[in-house]
Amino acid sequence: MTRRDELRDNALDYFLSYGLAELSLRPLAEKIGSSARLLIYHFESKEKLITVVMEEVRSRVQQSVVKMMQTAQGGASMETFWCWITDKNNIRYVRLLFEVQVLAMQNPAVYAQYLSDTSSSWLAVLEHGIPESADRRIIATLCSAVIDGLVLEYMSTGDFDRTTSALKFFVSLLSQHTEKFKLGNQEPRVL
Repeated sequence: MTRRDELRDNALDYFLSYGLAELSLRPLAEKIGSSARLLIYHFESKEKLITVVMEEVRSRVQQSVVKMMQTAQGGASMETFWCWITDKNNIRYVRLLFEVQVLAMQNPAVYAQYLSDTSSSWLAVLEHGIPESADRRIIATLCSAVIDGLVLEYMSTGDFDRTTSALKFFVSLLSQHTEKFKLGNQEPRVL
């Protein structure tokens, strides 16, 4: 592991603990055993550091999701995906992804590539679990938007039962609309 990778991983741990709302390089560097000057040397700017760390987060989370989809007994369903997202070990990464998404939308000139890459890579992950059809990308986009909205609602209110019921209702509606909809080549199923 290179020093840059070590700094990236330490910065990730810091982001998970403190978030990004008031991120400053000096306190970050002090907490991770570095200096602001060394962070600039390795990452060029605070924004590039955030981008590099979050690309790593996205990669790890997406690899974990794909693995979950491949190993789910009986095939992965939207509910399986939902349970994975809302698990206490995973929700902190999801929260961080949302925080950076908002930061990137506030400053698209700096984070335009991050926004584009995030959207396209998540759609690819979701499309992977949906059988090929003319509507595949549309279904993946809809599923992504519903999951995003329900995750925000869950993180805001902590109401797991209500948001889970809403997800099940969505899956039911989607299943009624198209016989072709499956995730991981299995019919959507209720937990």
